[in-house]
Amino acid sequence: MSRLPPLAIGLVVLMVVLALAAIALEAGAIAEDSVTLWAGAIAAGDGTMPIGRILAAYPTVPFLATALLQAGTPHGTPIPALLAAALAGALAGIWFNAARRAGFGAYAAGAAALLLALHPAVLRAALAGPAAMFFIVFVYALGNALYDLRARSGVPEVMAAGLALVGLAFAHPMGAALAIAATPFLILAVRPVLVANSAGNVVLALTFPVVFCAGAFVYTSWVFPGSGWSFFIAPSESLAAWRAELSPLLGGPFDGTTVFNAGLAIACALFLAAPLAPVALAWVHGRRPLIAPAFVVAAAVVSAAALAASAGLFGEPAILIAAGPVLAAIVLTRVPVVRERAAAALVLLVAGWFGGIAALAIADPQGAALMRLALVGGDGSRPEADALALGGATVGHDGILVDSDNAPAVVLGRGRARGLLSPADEAFAFALMFARIDTPLVAVPSPDTRAGARDRLNKTFPLLFRRGAPGYRLVYENQSWRLYARNEAGEE
Repeated sequence: MSRLPPLAIGLVVLMVVLALAAIALEAGAIAEDSVTLWAGAIAAGDGTMPIGRILAAYPTVPFLATALLQAGTPHGTPIPALLAAALAGALAGIWFNAARRAGFGAYAAGAAALLLALHPAVLRAALAGPAAMFFIVFVYALGNALYDLRARSGVPEVMAAGLALVGLAFAHPMGAALAIAATPFLILAVRPVLVANSAGNVVLALTFPVVFCAGAFVYTSWVFPGSGWSFFIAPSESLAAWRAELSPLLGGPFDGTTVFNAGLAIACALFLAAPLAPVALAWVHGRRPLIAPAFVVAAAVVSAAALAASAGLFGEPAILIAAGPVLAAIVLTRVPVVRERAAAALVLLVAGWFGGIAALAIADPQGAALMRLALVGGDGSRPEADALALGGATVGHDGILVDSDNAPAVVLGRGRARGLLSPADEAFAFALMFARIDTPLVAVPSPDTRAGARDRLNKTFPLLFRRGAPGYRLVYENQSWRLYARNEAGEE
């Protein structure tokens, strides 16, 4: 019976997240990262992805988890949504058990776990896909490891903190930024006696696993050329879009103060999403062992936002908002005085839930729009829906020349990657090299769309969308895509 409450809470969260994901999919509000991850997993499962790209795929943890589940589940199963929902449910159960061990009653622990697991920032991460949820998992693991490290600083605690940093770096691009940003603050989470003896060696021991794994990953990417270099090169377009959406809310453009504005936006979002953290730390003012680990996590999150904005290599910092409820969960279960003020803590968690809505509006306008579509329905991305429809139109046909790397939703709509001639195939390379199309079918997006502007076939054949290729006829079209088939012998 003791396992029933966490299991029940986990199932509730699982069902809520799945319901929101289903509504979001129906509305066309699919996160681009989730689409790319899912399409890559399908390609890996079908055997159409080169081994080099599988070994060098990034983010590694969610990609491998999605690919393994994709290979062992029935065709058409929405693996990213299921995996993200399962992680959210598991976190809810873990937070319930942690609250019970911290001394909270069953009802208080259940209410706290639900408020945290169903926090708007966590739900937004769940809709964004497994990478965002793995980011949350490893932030929570890092926070707990830092509290253990401060208490004992033995080899197991050092290794736990180091492995949490490794998990962060390979779970999400912003996780890599957070792992880098956390490095100068780690010294604060270690017992002072160790710092006095050898501060440099302590930091080296904490960061060695992530440095070693990052070096091995880069070497693997060099030996097996694939997509591994995205470890440091996340799409800059997402950061540019985030800046454009964020600057009006801060009252000015991003010019000369980009780093400060990004850090300020995430700091405000953290405070709104997790007021329990600063209030609880104020309750234990002067007790550094209880304050330092939470401070390290918060400082690393804000610094990661500034690092991402200044370097432009890790994508948009919006996912960092999800560290707010995670920080609240850590403080709730690791600061003993909180259980003595359980009623006040629950009130602050409720305030943080509503504050999470405001935090998304301030620091993640695009995510807030995604959440609104998931909750009330509506029309999502038209190009994404058109790409899904095109993929469905190719079912039953093979030999389709298409830049699926640029439009992974085509793979999702088709349900499989086999039969598509993507940039990884020789036929695609030869078509670009000799400027000649000789495949049974060819699919191309409109040059007026964002996907069309980046499409490699469009760049090589600028008139392909409007006029088709010689010897080909139009067999399918929607607002964003056209599918041409080669004329059979005897046809004009």
